[in-house]
Amino acid sequence: MSLYPFYKKPNLLVFTCIHVLEENLTVTYVAHHFDDNNWEFLCSKKHTDIDAVIINIIELCEIDPSLNSICDLPVGHYAIRENTNDKWKICRLKDEPCYSPLKHN
Repeated sequence: MSLYPFYKKPNLLVFTCIHVLEENLTVTYVAHHFDDNNWEFLCSKKHTDIDAVIINIIELCEIDPSLNSICDLPVGHYAIRENTNDKWKICRLKDEPCYSPLKHN
């Protein structure tokens, strides 16, 4: 197994959708929620509760190594992209508090 940015929490369980796992669809939406510190990694399809899957972050990063670039997404924010080669656009989650570490000069 190669080193990945989520190395500090190798047992971290995250939400994804069955489409990413079974249809190899690209993760286009990542959210890091404030209230429970949960992460979700979804494709562009519409989702219902039936589509939800809990997976270890290591397994998800092995499926899509490009997810490593979003490991520092602040709590209370989400990231979107069109495809694997796009840069992530970071936005604040509406109606959720957020936490961003202070930047020091």
